[in-house]
Amino acid sequence: MSGWKKFKIKDVVYINPENYSTKDQWDYINYLETSNLTEGRIDSLQKIHVGIDKIPSRAKRKVKVDDVLISTVRPNQKHYGIIRNFVNNFVVSTGFAVLRANQDMLDPYYLYLLVTRDNVTEYLSNVAEDSTTAYPSITPNIIGELDIALPPLLEQKAIAEILRSLDDKIDLLHRNNQTLEAMAETIFRQWFIEEADKFDKCLFGDEFDIVMGQSPPGNTYNEVGDGIVFFQGRSDFGFRFPTERVYCTSPKRIAKRFDVLLSVRAPVGDINMAMEECCIGRGLAAIRHKKGYTSYAYYKVKSLQDEFDVFEREGTVFGAVSKNDLKSIKTTMPSEKLVRKFEDVVSPIDSQIYFNTLQIRTLQSLRNALLPKLITGEIRVPV
Repeated sequence: MSGWKKFKIKDVVYINPENYSTKDQWDYINYLETSNLTEGRIDSLQKIHVGIDKIPSRAKRKVKVDDVLISTVRPNQKHYGIIRNFVNNFVVSTGFAVLRANQDMLDPYYLYLLVTRDNVTEYLSNVAEDSTTAYPSITPNIIGELDIALPPLLEQKAIAEILRSLDDKIDLLHRNNQTLEAMAETIFRQWFIEEADKFDKCLFGDEFDIVMGQSPPGNTYNEVGDGIVFFQGRSDFGFRFPTERVYCTSPKRIAKRFDVLLSVRAPVGDINMAMEECCIGRGLAAIRHKKGYTSYAYYKVKSLQDEFDVFEREGTVFGAVSKNDLKSIKTTMPSEKLVRKFEDVVSPIDSQIYFNTLQIRTLQSLRNALLPKLITGEIRVPV
């Protein structure tokens, strides 16, 4: 590590450098909450007109391109990212620490890589769990005190460029998947929701089989790959498919490949699709069409979010839904001919989402293998 120098983050980074106030005289702000940023991907920005809509009291941190954001509340949920593109009047929640690199010493993307690698996020999560606040949290000063070792600036930029190219490919595939799913949802809405009056009335249980999850004994869980992949609830849900993390050697209830996985305990209604046969715990139900139409099943269950929200609001303190509740949801049943036609049109779209997801996971594995080796100098990049 010849030429590398040791610093604390606060020595080379401006932390929360600018605050928004009404003195900025903006007509509107673009506001980002912590829940809408996950592992570098922004789900949505809220446009708020100054003086017309009420601006949240937490909307105080001004940000610009190359700023790094890390949630200080529940950091284990990986609400972090780097601002890649210019946005006017960009303000984020005080739930974020905003890190602005001193670019004479530190490349911004290299900073992002430093503070979001696994060992750092695990450390911040452990500190948060030891906090005495209502929710696990850290202060921005905790981030500022982190020790780092920096190679020369040119080497930082070379390392950042390698990993940024992987991140860009991963991001492109994610955005492609979102576009594909939106296309399929539009087709479903046009065929089955806007034309619902033409179909026979039925109950959800008339169209779908339901398997309610049952949790195996705790001593059968592991994270080393023994047995079958296990999902207790929605905690491992992703955009379409859950992430395999826990396995079980004594499964009780099984979901088949491409079954819809529905969260049946707070929050009720979140959905994913099983990428492979898996064990499901009591927080999930597996739903499959009685004649095996997997794409139709996924978009049909997704279209019933309003019905699931009723169970979330009117259930117990911790919302829950039973098998009978699900079977009794009132819906409509289109002809099998139309369902089969939908499957023919949308199944290729869903297949592309599946293969994109496989590619994302391959690229993420490569990124995760390279990152610690490059950041620590185990692998050097010629400059």
